[in-house]
Amino acid sequence: MNPAAPSGLMPADSASGATLHTIVAVMSFLACLTLGAVLTLSRLASEWTEGLSGSVTVQLLPSPQISPEDQLNEALRLVRQWPGIFSAKALSRGEASKLLEPWLGEGNVLDDLPVPQLIEVTLTPGQPVELAGLGRALADGVPGAQLDDHQRWNQELASFAASSEAVGWAVLALIAVATLAIVIYATQAGLQAHREIVEVVHMIGARDVFIATEFQRHFLWLGLRGGLIGLTLAAITLLGSSFFWDSREAPVGAQYLPQLVTSPFHYIWLLFVPAAIAGIAMATARMTVLRVLGRMP
Repeated sequence: MNPAAPSGLMPADSASGATLHTIVAVMSFLACLTLGAVLTLSRLASEWTEGLSGSVTVQLLPSPQISPEDQLNEALRLVRQWPGIFSAKALSRGEASKLLEPWLGEGNVLDDLPVPQLIEVTLTPGQPVELAGLGRALADGVPGAQLDDHQRWNQELASFAASSEAVGWAVLALIAVATLAIVIYATQAGLQAHREIVEVVHMIGARDVFIATEFQRHFLWLGLRGGLIGLTLAAITLLGSSFFWDSREAPVGAQYLPQLVTSPFHYIWLLFVPAAIAGIAMATARMTVLRVLGRMP
């Protein structure tokens, strides 16, 4: 039998034509954006956790028992002598005010706002530090001194990142299920529209695997083309958003928002989306055709 005979089973203007190409491209576009968000959340969570776990902050509240200068000097002396401390630096009024700008806005920190004196403490990498003991020593030796080890922030960030990533993976799973359902419908519609041709080819001796191969090849290229179109649109969207947030026309506060897919390696991961969609389309079409042909006499 001529291998090219069944090539007309799924012509370009069938149920898997331009409409299905558009649907697959949209699915790929949404999948790429979702994967980009998941990768960004994972990167930010790692950066935030590493940054917070490598440092602590000493907060000096005004106290009538000691002058601000003595309070700062005594706290710095105690912290710098503590085992495992790499460095301790007192933040200026301007540096402390900048920490409030993400919440209050740039230039909205009032001069008479009682911003406490802060000491940024960097821990020695790889060396354990008795933070609980340091906190007690500061509380006992320096009136108004409090140690913030960022544990609460670490736990909240880790919980937020984990839940957000779970939502992202769930959305990707739903997109995969939707793509699977669409391909099943398109394959069944193609078999129904060309049922007479398929039955004739089947009756004259064409193997089920041979017919299924024609369908799976068709849907493989359909999924790959649609996936690449969606990937291209998603890459343009992600790059465009990065340039927009960096521009002067960006809204106030946009510089504090995370940019999606800032690492070139993330774009390599996005290449797996068209491949995954093409694989889903090919496998689904093959299983659907074999199941339908198995019911034929």
